[in-house]
Amino acid sequence: MNSPDTPAKVREMAAELTDEALSLTWMTAEVADYTPEIGLLRTWLQDELFDRLGEDLFDEWVVDFDENDHGADPMKYFTRLPESNRHR
Repeated sequence: MNSPDTPAKVREMAAELTDEALSLTWMTAEVADYTPEIGLLRTWLQDELFDRLGEDLFDEWVVDFDENDHGADPMKYFTRLPESNRHR
């Protein structure tokens, strides 16, 4: 799902994050006040989440919301992946 406009350096940096760090970064960006920069960051993070979770888990995650109507923490979806697919 990598957007063609996502710079290679951003993809490299995102790929180096642990699953937990990626999840925490997403959760922070998800509740941040919207700016064009935050919107771009969210797109880049979703690209990495899609790559790691795969289409099926990503689709489940993207429509899951918590009790405050915020997007669900992607970490609970990472725990459903085989150990060999996780970034520690």
